Amino acid sequence: MDHSELFSKHCSGEESAAREAQHLDAVQGEGVAPLKGVGDNGDLVLAEAACSLADVLHERGPVAEGEVRAVGTAAAAALARMHASGLVHGDIKPANMLLSLNRELWLADFDAVCPADGRPLERFSPGRLPPGAPALPATDVAALGLALVELATGAILDPGATWRAADLRRLGCSPSLSAELSFMLDGDGRTLSALDAAKMLGRGDCGSLPAPAAEARRVDPTPTVEFMLARHPQPDMSPRPTLKADEPPSRWWQRLAASWRPGDPDSRTGDRSRGQASGSSQASRSS
Repeated sequence: MDHSELFSKHCSGEESAAREAQHLDAVQGEGVAPLKGVGDNGDLVLAEAACSLADVLHERGPVAEGEVRAVGTAAAAALARMHASGLVHGDIKPANMLLSLNRELWLADFDAVCPADGRPLERFSPGRLPPGAPALPATDVAALGLALVELATGAILDPGATWRAADLRRLGCSPSLSAELSFMLDGDGRTLSALDAAKMLGRGDCGSLPAPAAEARRVDPTPTVEFMLARHPQPDMSPRPTLKADEPPSRWWQRLAASWRPGDPDSRTGDRSRGQASGSSQASRSS
């Protein structure tokens, strides 16, 4: 059978919920959404959360550096426990990081969790990881770095580009935060564990977690694709979204429109802005 020509094996909702419940049960503890049980309809019953960090971005825009550091420290510590158990999360992004009612950070949505065996991830959110990303702790660390840049700047970065500290400074990150996040995004990240990332981010001007959004809408601009093609997809040549003249842009449209990709033609930004936002695929990381 030629798996390069086939879709992944279809799984029912019950199978997906059972798998996620098993993963959640294996890593229950600080920094993970508490699992209360499985409902009669097969849905997971989790402890109530105030909102996701995607809700915070949607409602208020980018958050302060101290809050970014607090999020990164808590999330990296929770990932370190997962990695110690031999698992990777595989889908770290603001929509999958929740703020509890008593202002704790919880990792959620464990349906993409898999053993840290280095095989290509089959379940992930498109645009959050490059195709063929391996199931390794370093992949979670890099995804967390991208999520923290998004919290700090509002931009969803191209995960396949190389992002130097200078690139992140131009997007709005402080010099110290830019250096640390670029280190999390550098190469395959094998030299930086989640525990090291937690210690690194906690050394800076670490504040408290962001205040919850007023409304928990569970906004997610890049939902998890359950069944990816096993082969690498062809480049998307479809035109970028446009708005009608009388239609005001939503906050999410503005954020996504500002999230450049290498090679995107955009006469409004010019070559210099486009290069700043897409990162440098050839240059090495600078601090």
